[in-house]
Amino acid sequence: MRLMPSSAPPAGPRARATAARKESVLEAALSCFIERGIDATTIHDIQRRANCSIGSLYHHFGSKEGIAEELFLDGIGRLNRGMLRRIRRCGSAEEGVRAVVEYYCEWSTRNRDLARYLHSRDIDFSEEARDRLHELHRSYIRDVFAWFAPFLEAGQMRLLPEDTYVPLISGPIQEYVRRWLSGHNRKGPRRVKSLFADAAWAAVRSR
Repeated sequence: MRLMPSSAPPAGPRARATAARKESVLEAALSCFIERGIDATTIHDIQRRANCSIGSLYHHFGSKEGIAEELFLDGIGRLNRGMLRRIRRCGSAEEGVRAVVEYYCEWSTRNRDLARYLHSRDIDFSEEARDRLHELHRSYIRDVFAWFAPFLEAGQMRLLPEDTYVPLISGPIQEYVRRWLSGHNRKGPRRVKSLFADAAWAAVRSR
């Protein structure tokens, strides 16, 4: 399975080759983890699927656990960057709120295996990976709030604590998608995105 491009390709042929090798490993790891689970997957399973040397895996990731962490962090980064690109094209607070919900529905549908992995509870993060993950979340919330700030000042949205906007807007649809990925919800996210977008806007719009 192919991961969607995460950002602009690195400059220089050597850097591009390294990035391509690492992406190939992450794609292979995602396939193995989805098919077998993280615990049942060995680093040799990933090496064979990626068709690379075991030395290359250890050089770039250190261990199977390092691959699992990097796949998770890379996936969160891809999702956050795509979300920010989407909302920055919007012209009003309502458009932005709806874009957050709609983009998440579309992204989760297009990247179903990666979305399932990001919703998994099987990753035992190292302290360094936890710090990187927390920084990704802090940075995303900060950037989203910065985009919404002019609309807050214009009175289009309720004045709430800064760290509550993302959970209010994204939390319900993320839970719905999690249940859909686990087989509990039968309707796909695209079929309910308007309903959840309406609810998200109702939660944060000015009264």
